[in-house]
Amino acid sequence: NISPERILGVSGTLSALGKYEYDILSKYGLEKFMYIPSVYGNSNFQFDKAGDGIKIETSKSDYFHSISDQIKVITKQEKRSVIVFFEDNSRFNEFTNSSFYRKLGRQKKLLTEHLSAGEKEFVISKAATTGQITISTAVFGRGTDFFCKDETVQKNGGVHVIQTFLSEEVSEEIQIQGRTARQGKKGSYQIIVLDSDLEENFNLKQVTDNVAKRDWYQTLCSARDKTHKRQCETIEENLIDATNKDKATHKYFDALLANDKQGAAKNFKDIYTSFKKGSMPSSVELDLAFVVDVTGSMAPYSKSTFATVKSILTGSSSISEKLKSNFPDIEFHLHIGAMGYRDIDDSSQFSERVAEGSGHFTMNISDVVSFVDTITQNPSGGGDLAEDHLGAIEKCVKWDSVDDWTSQIKFMLLLTDAPAHGMIPEGSKGVNNIDTYGVRHPKGLTAKSVTDSLLQNDIDLFICSFNPNATAVTEKELSSIYLNNNKNTEQREITCIPMVSVNDELVVDQSGERKAEVLGGHGNHIIFVLDMSGSMSHQWSGVVSAYSQYLTRRRQNQNESDLVSIVQFDSRAIVSARQVPISQAPSTLSYSGGGTCFSPAAQSALELGSKSPSSHVPSVVFMSDGAAGDADYAANAFTQLNNKVRRVYECDIELHVIAFGSGASRSQLQRIASSSPNGKLYESADAAELSNIFVEIASGGSLTERLEAEIGKRVSEAVSDRLSAEYLA
Repeated sequence: NISPERILGVSGTLSALGKYEYDILSKYGLEKFMYIPSVYGNSNFQFDKAGDGIKIETSKSDYFHSISDQIKVITKQEKRSVIVFFEDNSRFNEFTNSSFYRKLGRQKKLLTEHLSAGEKEFVISKAATTGQITISTAVFGRGTDFFCKDETVQKNGGVHVIQTFLSEEVSEEIQIQGRTARQGKKGSYQIIVLDSDLEENFNLKQVTDNVAKRDWYQTLCSARDKTHKRQCETIEENLIDATNKDKATHKYFDALLANDKQGAAKNFKDIYTSFKKGSMPSSVELDLAFVVDVTGSMAPYSKSTFATVKSILTGSSSISEKLKSNFPDIEFHLHIGAMGYRDIDDSSQFSERVAEGSGHFTMNISDVVSFVDTITQNPSGGGDLAEDHLGAIEKCVKWDSVDDWTSQIKFMLLLTDAPAHGMIPEGSKGVNNIDTYGVRHPKGLTAKSVTDSLLQNDIDLFICSFNPNATAVTEKELSSIYLNNNKNTEQREITCIPMVSVNDELVVDQSGERKAEVLGGHGNHIIFVLDMSGSMSHQWSGVVSAYSQYLTRRRQNQNESDLVSIVQFDSRAIVSARQVPISQAPSTLSYSGGGTCFSPAAQSALELGSKSPSSHVPSVVFMSDGAAGDADYAANAFTQLNNKVRRVYECDIELHVIAFGSGASRSQLQRIASSSPNGKLYESADAAELSNIFVEIASGGSLTERLEAEIGKRVSEAVSDRLSAEYLA
C-alpha cells in the first residue's frame, strides 16, 4: 500500500494502453495524461494495413518463402535494408536453419542475445545500410536504435521492418514499428504471420478464407483485444485469490502470536484446504521412464547408474515405499519403462525395453532392473563429448503403444554426465572434439521443441547428473525454456539432481589456463607403482598388458585429461614417466629383475603425488607379487601422501593395492592399502585376472559404493515431492 504525493512517468506507448491498464493507473491517482508530438514533425512511417502490409500464410513453407521473398524485393530490387523480428529463439532458429535463409546471399547478419556487446553494436550499426539483411528476435524490437544514415536507403524508402508474429500486446508492436522511420526518417513496416499461430494464440481460424483482406488487420487487433481481456480477467481473479490467502496467513500468525492454539490450528487448516487442488484419489497410476546415457564417458558411473535404478525401484528407499509413507490412503500402481541411448552418429543409438503386447511400460520391476543392468554393462561410443539428450527425450516422449504414457502422473528420469549438443559450458568451448552438432540437430530438434513435447504430454523431467559442471548450461537452458513455455500454465519446473557434489573452485591446468568445465572438477593423476622384481620375470608381459588395458579403458571413457606417472621397482625404484598426458603414456615398460623393497617405490610415489597440479587429484595403483621387510615404512609414506591430498583436495586418496600370485604377502599389502580410508586390496591369481582388476579400477568402480544409497534416496524424495505438487497448489 503506497500513498505518494505525486507520481510522474514517461512512456513511448501510452496510447496503446487499454481500459484495464487505465483503471489500474486511476487507482493510484494517475488520471492526467499528456501526449507530446514528435519534435521531428509528421511521421514518414508507412504501414499498408489494408493491402500488402499484412500477409497470412497457411503453411510453414509458404510462411518462410513469403518472408524470404519480401526480403529479396526490399534489398535487391528497392536497394533498401530490412530487419526481420521473430517472436522467439525457436522460430528464429527454424528460419535461420532453413534453405530459405541460406539462399538470401552473403549480406546478412544475425542479432542474438548470445553476441558480445561489441558484436551487437556492429550488427546494429550495419542494419540500416543498403542491401543489409538483419535477422533478430523480438527482444531487440524494444529500445534498439537502428538509426539510418545511408542516403541510398533513405532515398528509396528507408529501413523496412518485417514482424513475423502478432504481438500479444499492442505496446510491443508499436515498439517494433519504432525500429524504423526514426527521427523523421522514412521507413516501412509489414506483418507476415502463420495461420496456425493465430489459431493457437488468438483462437483465430481461417482468416484468409473468412475475412476480406482490407479487414485483416482490424480482425487481428480485435482478436488480440479479446485475448488481452481474458488475460486481464485472469490477473484480477488471481489477485483476489492471493489477497484472500494473504489475509488468511495474517490471521494464522496473529493467532500464533496471541497463543491461540485452537484458532491457529483452524486457520492453518483453512489455508491448507485453500491450497489443495482437489481431494486425494484412492488410487493413482504413475508412469516412470528411465532414460540412461550409455556412451563411453558413463563407464565410471555404470555401476552407480544401475544401483540408482535398482534403489529407486526396490528396497526401503524405493519410490513405492516413499509414496506409501507420504500418502498412506492411496494405492499406487507404478508402470516402469527404460531406454539406453548413445550419440547421433553411433550405430544402434537407442536400446529400448518393449514388453510383449503392452508397449514400453511394465509393472514387472525385475524385468526393468535386469534390462538396465544389461544396457549399463558396456558403455561405449559418444564420439564427441556432448551427447544427444534432446533426441533421447524426444524418442521417449514419442512412445506411442496403446499402454504408453497413459497414467495420471508421468515422470522421465534422464541420467547422464555430459552436456547436450548446443549447450556446452562456456569454459569448454575451446576443447577439441567437444560438440559436432553444436549449431543444429540433424533432426531439427531444439530445446523449445523438446520441452513442447514434454508439456503437451504432461511429462515431468528429472535430469540426474554425474558431472554437474558439464551439465550446468544444459540444465539451465532446458529449465528456463520449460518454465517460460506458454503451455506451462502451472509453472512446473524441471528437477535437476546432482549425483555428485558440484565443484565451484576455479580449476587450472598445467599451463595456468582454466580447465574445461565439461571434464569435471578435477582430472586424475594416476601413479602406477609396479613390481618388476625377479619373481615377475615370467609375468611381466601380463603386467604390461593389464597396464595397457587400463589406459585403453580410461581413454574409452573420455578421460583424456588424465595424467600418468609410473614407478617400477625391485630393490630400488625407477620413475619411468612423470605426469605425462594419458595419450602420451609409454606403451611398453622395461624389465630388470632383482630383490623386493616397497619403501623406495612408496617414497617415489609420495614425491610424484605431492607435485600433482591443482587440477588433478592423485590416485595410486600399487601391484606386487612378493613381500618386503619395509612394508611399514611404505605404508607410512602413503599415509603422508593421503594427508597431503586431504589438505589440498578435501578427500582421501584412492589407493588400489593388488596382491598378484600366491607369493604376495596379503598382510603387508593390506597395511599399505589401509594407509587411506579409500584404500582397497585386490587379489589376482594370474595375468588374466590382473587385467580384469585393472579395467575395473579404470572404470571407477569405487565411486559406486560411496554414491548408490544416497542417490536412490534423493531421487525417491524428489519424485515424492513432485507427486505432492500434483495435489497442492
